[in-house]
Amino acid sequence: MSRLLFLTLLSVWFLYSTVEAEVIVDEPLSFGTFAIINNSSVSTISISTNDRASRTRDIQILYIGQAARLRLVNYPPFTRLFISPVLPQQSTVFVGTTEQFTLSQVDMPDSIITDSLGEASLRVGGTLETSGNGGSYIDTTYNLTLMLTINY
Repeated sequence: MSRLLFLTLLSVWFLYSTVEAEVIVDEPLSFGTFAIINNSSVSTISISTNDRASRTRDIQILYIGQAARLRLVNYPPFTRLFISPVLPQQSTVFVGTTEQFTLSQVDMPDSIITDSLGEASLRVGGTLETSGNGGSYIDTTYNLTLMLTINY
């Protein structure tokens, strides 16, 4: 009877020791602080993986943002992970009514190889677009969720 109990506990331990792969955000992607001079046509602001900022048309950069730093953990060791963003993504705000931004491009590698621990790190930049429809943006924080598909 005690032998059966030991085997049962051992199998439960293995069942609960399974760890799922995850993405840890060490530093979120930030586009910094910027002003929209005119929203009558689509303007963009971009942050590269090496934290370089660029803009088009009617955006004025006040404070430069930074690329995201992500860690992929609990994957198989020495495995190529194929990463693709789900685009486009729309921003959200928690107060007021305003135009929204669109995350239209993401700057990151298409694939990365995990180390001996099953981990990999990468930096992610991106491009935001204004609506370009003449509507107004309020002075607030705009939030975006970047969804990634990771295959291996």
